[in-house]
Amino acid sequence: MPNTTLLKIAGPSDKPTDDNIIFLPYWLLSYEEIEALLLDRSDSNAPNQSRTLFDLIIKHKKEQLEKENKQDVLNNFTVESPIPYKISDVLDELVFKDKDETQPGARAGTTKAGPLHDKLTRFIQRLKSKRADKRLNFLFNADDELLAYDWFVSLINKLLDFGNEKGLKIIDFSEVPSDILPLITGLIGRLTFSVQQWMEDEKRHPIALFCDEAHLYIPANLKGGMEEKGLQSFERIAKEGRKYGISLVVISQRPSDVNKTILSQCGNFIAMRLTNPDDQNVIKRLFPDNLGDFSELLPILDIGESLIVGDASLLPSRVKIDKPKIQPSSATINFWDEWNKEKTEKGIEQAVEALRKQQK
Repeated sequence: MPNTTLLKIAGPSDKPTDDNIIFLPYWLLSYEEIEALLLDRSDSNAPNQSRTLFDLIIKHKKEQLEKENKQDVLNNFTVESPIPYKISDVLDELVFKDKDETQPGARAGTTKAGPLHDKLTRFIQRLKSKRADKRLNFLFNADDELLAYDWFVSLINKLLDFGNEKGLKIIDFSEVPSDILPLITGLIGRLTFSVQQWMEDEKRHPIALFCDEAHLYIPANLKGGMEEKGLQSFERIAKEGRKYGISLVVISQRPSDVNKTILSQCGNFIAMRLTNPDDQNVIKRLFPDNLGDFSELLPILDIGESLIVGDASLLPSRVKIDKPKIQPSSATINFWDEWNKEKTEKGIEQAVEALRKQQK
C-alpha cells in the first residue's frame, strides 16, 4: 500500500535496532499504569509497596535529570513525566529495604529490621516475574539505547511523524499478551494525546486513531485495573481529542462489548450486518429517533452493504462498499476447497516449536 508504514510492537526476539519495531519501555507508563501492572491490591502491604515504588521512581528520575543536566525539566517534572530510569536499580533498592535495611534499636548501639522488612516480598516477586517474561520484551528490555534521554523523541517520530505526504501507519499488537493489551493500547493513545496537547497550535497535524477489534481493549465491562487505565486514555480522546486534532474511529464486530461512553461520543456510524440482538440494540439506541424503521435493515444487509448515519452524510444512507484492492489476510479460509486438497507436508512440528520460542 502506498504511503503506508507497518509498525510492530516488539516480540520476544526483537531488538531495538530492528526496523519498524516499537518498544514501549516501562518508564513511559504513568505511575497509575505501572502500579496496575505490578501491584496486587489484595496484598495487605499494598499501601507500603505503592508508596515505596512512588518514592523510588521519583528518586531515580531525578538522578537521571541531574546526570543529563536538565535543570529546566528538573524544576517541574513529576512522577508521570516520561523520563528514563533503570528498573534494575529500583529492584535493588526494593530488595535492600525488604531484607537488609536496619534502623536503631531500643537500646543504644543496637539495630533492628527496617520499617519495610518483609513487606515488599510479594511485590518484588511480581516485578521479577514480569521482567523475566520474554513476552514483555517490548516493556522491560534493558538495552542502553532505550534508556537514552533522547530516545523518546525517536519513538514519537515513529508514531506521529507522517512527513508532508498523506500517510497511514498500522501498529501490530499481535505480540502483546492479551491480559495487558488494554494497558498498552491505552499507552499509545495517551502518548498521542499528550504530545498533540503540548504541541504548538500552528504545528499540530490532525491524526485519526483507528481502533480495530476495539472490544478487546475498550471494553464495556471492566475486569481489572489495567483495563480501567487503558480505557481512561481512550475516553479522554473521545471527549477532548477534537480540540487537539485527534479523532477516534472505533471498529468492532461486537458493539455491545464496546464501552458505551466512547460510542456515545461518536458523530458518525457505519453499521454493517449485525445478527446479534444485543449488538443491534446498541446501534439502534445510537441512531437518531427520527430514522423510523431504517435500523431494522441491520440483520438483512448483504455482504459489503452498510448503513451510514451522522454528520458525514446529509441523509441516512444504505450504501455498497467497494471491495479492497488488497485483500486482508483476515479473510475467511475456504474450508471446502482446503479439505479437498491433498497435502503431503505437515506443519505441526514446526508450529509446536514456534509456540515454544514465541517466533515463527
